[in-house]
Amino acid sequence: MTLGDFQRPLNRRGKSDGPLMAKYLSDKMNKIDYLHSSSSVRTFETSKYFINQIKFEKIKYDDSLYHVSSTSILNLIKNYSEEYHSAVIIAHNPGLTNLINQITNISLDNLPTTGLAEIDFSSYNWNNISNENSTLIDLKFPKQLK
Repeated sequence: MTLGDFQRPLNRRGKSDGPLMAKYLSDKMNKIDYLHSSSSVRTFETSKYFINQIKFEKIKYDDSLYHVSSTSILNLIKNYSEEYHSAVIIAHNPGLTNLINQITNISLDNLPTTGLAEIDFSSYNWNNISNENSTLIDLKFPKQLK
């Protein structure tokens, strides 16, 4: 019996890269207001590596982040509560790669599994974020840390 994509667990590379990238992010920040993750099995498993390293005030697993477009991810972000000043999104490609390209005006071919893009939004509320007020602060891939 073959598992459907939503039920597919992390592969061996994901299991080694997840803790590596969680450690990298936790060295930069130890508290983040909001973790918004796809509810697929592999993103749920990935989220646990980050939860073990970083304190999140609120965690939400969301079916709507499963293979979602960059436009839909951006719409979700624009509706985040103003009580959150920082957020992590764990989702899927091509949506994440396209979102990074769309709001930072870079040309990234592919955000690899567990790759991190840190983006600063020069905006006082989520609803106003756009490519005019978004700055890519850091882009890190697992192979850069090995």
